[in-house]
Amino acid sequence: MNPVVIIPAYRPDKKTLSNIVEQIAGFDVAKIIIVDDGSGPEFKSVFEQVETIPKTLVLYHEANQGKGAALRTGFRHVKDYRISCTSVITVDADGQHLPEDVDKIIGSIKKHPGSLVLGVRKFKGNVPLRSLLGNKATYLMFRGLVGQTISDTQTGLRGIPCSLLEELLALRSDRYAYELEMLLTLVQKKVPVKEVTITTVYEDNNSVSSFNPVSDSFMIYKTLFLWWFTFRFKQLLKYSLSGMFSTIADFGAYILLINLSCGFVTASILARILSVMIHFSANKYFTFSYKDAPNLLEIAKYLVVVGFNLSSSIFLIYVFIQYLSAGEVVAKVMAQLLLFFATYALLNGFVFLRQKRNR
Repeated sequence: MNPVVIIPAYRPDKKTLSNIVEQIAGFDVAKIIIVDDGSGPEFKSVFEQVETIPKTLVLYHEANQGKGAALRTGFRHVKDYRISCTSVITVDADGQHLPEDVDKIIGSIKKHPGSLVLGVRKFKGNVPLRSLLGNKATYLMFRGLVGQTISDTQTGLRGIPCSLLEELLALRSDRYAYELEMLLTLVQKKVPVKEVTITTVYEDNNSVSSFNPVSDSFMIYKTLFLWWFTFRFKQLLKYSLSGMFSTIADFGAYILLINLSCGFVTASILARILSVMIHFSANKYFTFSYKDAPNLLEIAKYLVVVGFNLSSSIFLIYVFIQYLSAGEVVAKVMAQLLLFFATYALLNGFVFLRQKRNR
């Protein structure tokens, strides 16, 4: 069985869309479904012309509903009409995905059935600054909160097993946040992820994109944090307990050493060493549930995070006292609250990150 290609389109360029569809129609695909997401009467001729291309079907939204709704419409058509396919491949209509890269995804699907195949961009060369910063920020937040390395979390070029469409149709996120929720859902299900490097294309500084940097970015990050609190809440509690254990050990060891006539400097250093060892072990084996022995790279990374935490705490306390007129205790509490989440993200996405990216 061959894959089905789904192209959500809103007010597309006639030449660009026709070129994409004509070339994809020559590949090993079962069908090309284009979803007109409420482009309006002035674009009707564009879609009518494209529909004359073999293997092509156009579905229509009366009003613009966003990329997420357009993708769901395509997925629902494949499922409701029981179109036989191995996977569905989602492709953007704005020319960012070259037909030859779509063919790469088709090839990877054949090699890795049952996997989510992502066409990932390298963001080199003439890339708009807002696109570069947005993608890097989402990559780092995804890595820190989810604990998995995915090079391009916002790519629209994806090969998705048809067996997963039922679950993807149940997702309710809108616009571009839908693609992130899709990715989070498949990662949560432990679906294998394969990455295929594709060409990074931005026509006219990406002016044709309907992505709104403010509202769409807000929805994307809202989706990411809601998922994190929902599916990582138990892990967050474990992380809190790990911190509590190490703090108790720090104070307990300090008091014990003082009573054994150690000086406060020696007692502080030894207690902190014990605390750090407990914090490292508790997070590795309790919070993140790994069973392998510690290695030098993990220990080195952890010490970097310890240094970051200490220096950042001092800096934040200074800022809160100097510029917000906070008291010493309040400043300390504020700094530790901020660093609580930052340290979690560094432990999850840096120290104890497991390499799950497959080429």
